[in-house]
Amino acid sequence: EIVFSLLQRKTLNGSSFKTKDQLREAIETFIRKHNEHAKPFRWRKREVKGSQLQNTIINLRN
Repeated sequence: EIVFSLLQRKTLNGSSFKTKDQLREAIETFIRKHNEHAKPFRWRKREVKGSQLQNTIINLRN
């Protein structure tokens, strides 16, 4: 999920592709550059309060 988020923010947002080949090339370029400088993601545990969890569950039901 994190890699897809990075792809979205760094490559796809605000971009316009006229062909599938242009889109494919942009994605492949992102992957190539990302892999050249790859390092592990730092995972952090986030504290979630009961009300936040309840709001999330309510939003998922809608």
